[in-house]
Amino acid sequence: MKKIKSMNRDNKDRILCVSDSGKHRFYYQPVGTRDRLWLFDTKNYSGSVFAFFRKYGRCLDGIGFSMTVKEMYEAGNNHNAKITKILDRIPGQVEYVLRENEELIQMPCRAVHKNYQCSYAVDRAA
Repeated sequence: MKKIKSMNRDNKDRILCVSDSGKHRFYYQPVGTRDRLWLFDTKNYSGSVFAFFRKYGRCLDGIGFSMTVKEMYEAGNNHNAKITKILDRIPGQVEYVLRENEELIQMPCRAVHKNYQCSYAVDRAA
């Protein structure tokens, strides 16, 4: 299984699996926060994926099941093809979501200056 290479990641961060209306939704939750970042949805519901997260994860008040990144690595992907495919997809999606989220947070704030002569000319021309 591919490792998550982001510097903002901790082994205690959680991967959540929520089974909803015939499919699974996966979220990433950084340690110490209640923020959940959406990773991806599966096309169909899979009992083996649900059973994997139920066996190795923790129940979240009937919402779904979660595993830490460390637990996910320890469980490995020596299971059936569906679980292997999902566990191979999670690290890439986590890196992508963290990178996109970081860019949104660290975007510099730019001051907007109005040019009154220009806006007056546009108003007159219209």
